Amino acid sequence: MEASVANIGMGEEIRPYKIHVSSKYLDLTRKKLELTRLPHELLLPKVREWEYGTPKAEIEPLIDFWLEHYTWRSQESHLNNTLPQFRTAIKVPSSDTSVPLRIHFLHLKSPHQHAVPLLLVPTFPLTNLSLAPLFAPLTHPRSPTSTQPFHLVVPSIPGLGFSDAFQCEDGLLEKTAEVFDTLMQRLGYEFYIASATGSGRESPSGIDYHLARIIGENFPDSCLGVHLVEPCVERPKFRTETLGWAKFALAGFFHASIFGYQERDWAALRESRKIAKQISNGWRINDEESPLLRAGAAGGYGAVDMVGLREPNTFAYAFCDSPVGLLSLVCSAIRRKSPQHELTRAEIIDITQLAWLPGPEGAARFWAASIKEVEVLGKRKRIRARVGVTVFGSDGVDGDYVCPAWADAKHDVVFSQRATGKAGLSPWERTDVLIAGIRGLAREIDLLDGRLKAKPLEQVVIAVEEVIPEEAGEAEVVGEGDHGMQMDVESPDTVVAVDMS
Repeated sequence: MEASVANIGMGEEIRPYKIHVSSKYLDLTRKKLELTRLPHELLLPKVREWEYGTPKAEIEPLIDFWLEHYTWRSQESHLNNTLPQFRTAIKVPSSDTSVPLRIHFLHLKSPHQHAVPLLLVPTFPLTNLSLAPLFAPLTHPRSPTSTQPFHLVVPSIPGLGFSDAFQCEDGLLEKTAEVFDTLMQRLGYEFYIASATGSGRESPSGIDYHLARIIGENFPDSCLGVHLVEPCVERPKFRTETLGWAKFALAGFFHASIFGYQERDWAALRESRKIAKQISNGWRINDEESPLLRAGAAGGYGAVDMVGLREPNTFAYAFCDSPVGLLSLVCSAIRRKSPQHELTRAEIIDITQLAWLPGPEGAARFWAASIKEVEVLGKRKRIRARVGVTVFGSDGVDGDYVCPAWADAKHDVVFSQRATGKAGLSPWERTDVLIAGIRGLAREIDLLDGRLKAKPLEQVVIAVEEVIPEEAGEAEVVGEGDHGMQMDVESPDTVVAVDMS
């Protein structure tokens, strides 16, 4: 983009961004890997080796790979050369602090004039840089005349990746929604749609569901629709949702395709009931399901809760000091989401590095704050935003199938789709389903609301060669004076990332 600062207020500039991690920090990471003390192994049969978390047989080869074959500089160069990255400072009016947040985001424009603006919300706790498999199919479809293309805006949640963390603890989901909507307006996208990229029911504290829905509910004049993946909704109950219960009971009695239900729903519910008979401990279905990742049980967050989700600093101290401890958590999370995943060792280390380098404390605090906020949100009366709904498990394999029609109690469901299997690592494994859901929502919103049309963007990005005078002294290599996101820390072991002014 060419540079222009017309009609932009002070402090609202959008600047090109490059990642550069201090060599001191990379050296420190290597030393920590070399000095790692692994726990004594518990001897278990191979079929049970994951029962207590990530086994040593999984961790040791990954540590060796990290030390001997993995190079962050190669990944850093790849990210900088292939993804158009930017950062902008956004002050949240509803926040009690005057310090603006520097938000890191990707902006991938489609070459097609009829492209629709799409805000892509990263799966928590991944960063925007982990969603690369979705980008090309959305911006450059093979048949753009028959397949809707999109202009993508993919920000990192505050406190994750290379976005600054909130310096407050209340209402972070709503503040994040406000930041994301402000970003879309700043880029010139007056109207847009948004999409979650991960299962709400498998997300910590339902963050993937609640953050996406809040964007649609709080900003209906600009966000015209939201795509939700496995929303946190339940079977209608007679006492609380009499009309919804009556529709469900009537449609279920005849196994009819009415009121938003389909024959596939009844078949999936039948299979789910069979699997439900095997449940012996609350909502846990089998050993691959864990409250570590699941949002279904209110107040139950397993060992992570006991470690310190209610006290996120306690949780953060361990993982901020141990890259192997964080790697173990990543491996466990991946395994529980998708036991048969095909991620390479390099991809697993990439995910770990993108949490380790900025520091995992931001994610821990965001998660802890969200637990409290979700409880409050559940008591509020909210508007019914237009949504598209994608659910998995239409073959009944999950034992916890959710009918898309159940979401109608909270949302105006304009599109729904049902997919077999589990959501798993959806940005990698269920890319086609996510994209189909996004396009399905865009199609319906286009029919309902003529405002969803792509407009020429105002040129609001400051070119690399332009320097704002008051920012001319900003360090280009953070970690050797300026410490990027941890501005108040003066030690070398901090995150390093810079604007290229």
